[in-house]
Formats: sequence, C-alpha cells, structure tokens
Amino acid sequence: MNGEIPKFLENEVLPKGYFDEPNPYAPMPERKVNLLELSRYAKSVNKKLIELTKEEVEKFKQ
Repeated sequence: MNGEIPKFLENEVLPKGYFDEPNPYAPMPERKVNLLELSRYAKSVNKKLIELTKEEVEKFKQ
C-alpha cells in the first residue's frame, strides 16, 4: 500500500498497523466486504478501489 487513505475511510480512525506489510504466514482477518464483487464494480464504473465512496462500499457488505 502506498500510504494513501481510501476515500471511503476518510474521517475514520484507522487501526494501528493499517499501513504495515501483511504477514503472508498469518491468517487473514475476516473481511466484511465481498472484495471480488467490489473490484468488479469499481472496474465497471472506471474507478480505483480507493476512489469509491463509503456508500458504494456499503453495497457490498456481507
């Protein structure tokens, strides 16, 4: 990650270690968003994931 805060996380308190490189040997944290469908949506509207609004991301919560 390049240190850029996604638009949908503006005005949110980020957890400690948000920008740290992930450990490939540790289990991934549970995701509350369907990332596959979210990325397909972003591509269909010609946006990067970090450009999506909070409202757009909320549509893909599981």
